Amino acid sequence: MACRRAVSCVLSGRPTMQSSPIRSRLHAATRSRHAILDTCVGPIESAAAYRAYLSGIAAFRFGAEQALRTAPWPGILRSWTFKELAPLLMRDLDDLAIPLPVPVAMPPPDSTAATMGMLYVLEGSALGARILRRQAADHGFTETHGARHLAAQAGDPSRWREFVHRLEQLPADSVAADRAALQTFDSAILAMQTVATCQIQKNS
Repeated sequence: MACRRAVSCVLSGRPTMQSSPIRSRLHAATRSRHAILDTCVGPIESAAAYRAYLSGIAAFRFGAEQALRTAPWPGILRSWTFKELAPLLMRDLDDLAIPLPVPVAMPPPDSTAATMGMLYVLEGSALGARILRRQAADHGFTETHGARHLAAQAGDPSRWREFVHRLEQLPADSVAADRAALQTFDSAILAMQTVATCQIQKNS
């Protein structure tokens, strides 16, 4: 698809001066993919652009959440619960009469570090969701019609901080987290470049 102007922080959080070595390394490792995905996703300048985004992000999240269901779960995530967006995405798609997209095929993480790498990308997307939620609202998509998943992502800023606190407990040399984060970004880019493109063509 022809990628548009970038929306900052669509996926995964920007590090701060207080970032841990693992978080800083994940950010550096995924920087180029992050830039590509930011450019492909936004900004949402029309209802048609939102429909394309919704199809692409649904295909990505369906695949990612399916992969996580059989992933080894890290002990450092005790008392922390992953929030699936698939049910809300299905309702958003139904609101707009968009067929369910085929999930992007993603293998389950094969280690707890890889699980953390995938979650780094998925949980970091809440930062960009705040921007996308405002843009979607400009075209009539809200927490009760078409943008439920964005409202859920943007509604609890503390989740990202809580996740990062646990991420920082990973050994600094957990390279499996890097690989999983890169693979997760690649899957998101694939979804936006294929599934979203098909939706754009249907709206043309």
